[in-house]
Amino acid sequence: MLAIIRPAVSRLRRLLLSAAGVGLAILAACELPEAPEWDIGVMAPFSSDPLSIVDFLPGLVAVDSVDGQAVFSVEAQQDNVAYSLAEMCPDCLAWEGQTVAVPTFEYTDSLEVTFSDADLVSVEILSAALLLRVHNNLNFDPLRPNADPPGYVALAVRDLGSGTLIDSLLVSGASDPLPAGASLERTLDINDAELIDGFRIVFHAFSPDDGQTVQIDNSLTTVFEASLDTIMATAVTVVVDADTLDERFGAEVEQDVREELAKRVQSAVYELKLIHNAEVDGTLKVSIAASEADLFSGIAGREVRLDGLVFTPNLVQSGELSVEEIQWIADFPNPDSVYVGYRGVAWGTRTDFGRSNLSRLTPDLALDTELTVTSTIRVGR
Repeated sequence: MLAIIRPAVSRLRRLLLSAAGVGLAILAACELPEAPEWDIGVMAPFSSDPLSIVDFLPGLVAVDSVDGQAVFSVEAQQDNVAYSLAEMCPDCLAWEGQTVAVPTFEYTDSLEVTFSDADLVSVEILSAALLLRVHNNLNFDPLRPNADPPGYVALAVRDLGSGTLIDSLLVSGASDPLPAGASLERTLDINDAELIDGFRIVFHAFSPDDGQTVQIDNSLTTVFEASLDTIMATAVTVVVDADTLDERFGAEVEQDVREELAKRVQSAVYELKLIHNAEVDGTLKVSIAASEADLFSGIAGREVRLDGLVFTPNLVQSGELSVEEIQWIADFPNPDSVYVGYRGVAWGTRTDFGRSNLSRLTPDLALDTELTVTSTIRVGR
């Protein structure tokens, strides 16, 4: 999935040094004593940024908004099927090529529209528009508007996963004739419904004998189309199976502060905590680098890597920064900023709909990071 690159959510205070984590007040705001020497531990935040869940979404799902409300937008899901006269009217087979009265017939079938990406399992719809279209390629009107009673088509929209009825529609030839070569369209507004794997349109057609005669051609067809469009969703359930997350931020840190720290720091321990309720777990790496291009480059002197981290929520994960790594950060050439990148491989933790590695995601969901360092600095001579 695509990397998301955006500026840091909050500017680091001037009295906080990024990777080394020391207060500028101690280093610059007061005159340092000649003696004795003190080793002082200082804890400071290094970054506080949200990691977007967009990287876990299938390509057909995007974050959008409706009247200020965050929603997911889903690409149109559509399909069509053609039915020959021979399929709908078995009695017509005996009259192939002859000009006769078209026999009465009834036909029931369904059109299944599955989500075009198998990683999309469930859509909790806020609103959507379902367009239903029938195009008549037969040489007569199958709704027989002059019959008594006339013909009709009954349609039912059902959730593909559970079979739950979403909406229904009845089209009567008395008010909606369908002459040869014409099309008939209807749009249904779908609200507050859940679709699992897609949807099914079940239809039943009744075409009564009205005495009209035509030359029977059993190869002629009617085409039925269904398109669910303008889909806005409050949540989606997706397959997250070794999906990658790659996010990058810029953090403003003045070079003179980094240089002062490098002269005095004795040791540094970092702590990372992810605060979230996303149904994902997996491995995570953090990169601190001189430039965006240097993130995760592995180039000594240009990048500091924090490895062995995980997505587990609210778990404090710690490690050490070496004096050499602190010196690298101090020597980064950009005078005012460093770059922080997060890269992970994730799996969904939910089991539902008969599948595993699933995650239910909402558009306002984010994985908040708390990265701090505790530095020991030498104050005095």
